[in-house]
Amino acid sequence: MSDVVNIVAVVLFLSFWGLVVKRFAQARCTTLKTVKAEVVDKYKSDVVSKYPTSFRGERCVVVFATKDKRLSFNVSEFSYNNYKIRKKGTLKYKGTKIISFK
Repeated sequence: MSDVVNIVAVVLFLSFWGLVVKRFAQARCTTLKTVKAEVVDKYKSDVVSKYPTSFRGERCVVVFATKDKRLSFNVSEFSYNNYKIRKKGTLKYKGTKIISFK
């Protein structure tokens, strides 16, 4: 029975790190993309740590609509206020990071 538990633990561990590497590669190794976009939504959500330090914070998200899909990005609280709903412009992004929106 303990062999099954060990195998499941190893599979979960490897799957987790595989996802971490995949996200890192998507964020860092993708090409810069430029698209026409419109801000269609933005919101803040509470983030609460599951660890004893009890970290609390906010996650700020801005959602853009392009010609063929919706893109959402985490942004800083400072830049969050600069995005106005229904504002249209040119969005430059690389992976999961906004480079500019003018």
